[in-house]
Amino acid sequence: MRKTLTFRHSYPVAPDRLFDLVTDLDTLDAVTKPWVQFDHLPSGQVRQGQVIDVAMSVFGLLPMQPYRMRVELFDPGTRRMTTVEDGLGVHKLTHALEVRGRGNQAQLLDVIEIDAGWKTPLVAIWAWLVYRWRHHVRLRLLRG
Repeated sequence: MRKTLTFRHSYPVAPDRLFDLVTDLDTLDAVTKPWVQFDHLPSGQVRQGQVIDVAMSVFGLLPMQPYRMRVELFDPGTRRMTTVEDGLGVHKLTHALEVRGRGNQAQLLDVIEIDAGWKTPLVAIWAWLVYRWRHHVRLRLLRG
């Protein structure tokens, strides 16, 4: 069973600035707290072909578990990135993002395809909450 979620969020910044923010691993850590906590998350900009092996915990309450993110596509020219992820009961999560816009207006399009077997509906609800949360944190980071 698979579920696809699509999010469109607008930001009052230049598209390149938004792309830099959403593809920075330090920002990933900041925008997922308190929902998700990472151990062993590297710092800096992602890169094409990068494999990121971390330990993740939900709310810091559940034990840390292995989680892998593979950067399948990273193209600053088109402002697109795709990761394929697994772990924490997720068989496969594909996250494709694209930043569009011009001037000081940008839109982030996130498409997340989730396959977690019978847990897919639960993971989809969780992802829906986390991705909506990320938007609000990014707005604060961009203002600051």
